[in-house]
Amino acid sequence: YEKPVELRSEKVRNIIGQVPHVLLRYGIMIIALALLILVGVSAFLPYQPGIDTEITVTQDENGLLHFSTVIPQDVIHKINTRRADSNRKAQETQFSEVISETASELSLPTRYQLENISDSVTLSGQKAWYSATLIPTNNVPNNIQLENKIVVPGKILLEKRSVLMWVVKKMHR
Repeated sequence: YEKPVELRSEKVRNIIGQVPHVLLRYGIMIIALALLILVGVSAFLPYQPGIDTEITVTQDENGLLHFSTVIPQDVIHKINTRRADSNRKAQETQFSEVISETASELSLPTRYQLENISDSVTLSGQKAWYSATLIPTNNVPNNIQLENKIVVPGKILLEKRSVLMWVVKKMHR
C-alpha cells in the first residue's frame, strides 16, 4: 500500500517551482540559434510571386496569331513607387515572364515574354489595367485557324528572389 502524494507539501512545491538549470543556461541560446537557422534558410529558398491574368489569342486576316494580356494598375503602381526613377524598361525588367496555366488542344505556346506595356490605363467598373503585348518563347504552330479570339488563364511571373527578401520588402511597405 502506497502513501498518497500530498500536492500541497513543501517538497512537491519545491520540485514544481524549480526551473531546470539547462533551460536557464541554454534556453535563450537555443531559441536564438533556431531563429538564426530559420533566417539563414529563408535567405536561400527561392520565391517567385505571380499575378493571375488572362492571355488573349487573336488571329489577323493573314493567319498570324497575336497574344496579349492585361496587368492590373495597382501592380504597375507598386513597381513605380518602388522605383522613383522608373521608366517602361525598368518596369519590364520587374516582370520575368508570362506562362499559360492550361494546355490547350490547339497546342498554343505556354511561355511568353512581355514585348511592351501600354501607356494608357483601361477602366471597366471597379477595375483598371494596362494592356501588354506578348511574344511566345516556344514555337507557335502554323496550322492553327481561329474563328474567334481565345482567352486562356495565365500568370505573370515577377522576378525571382529569396523568401527573406520578399519578407523584408513586405515589411518595408
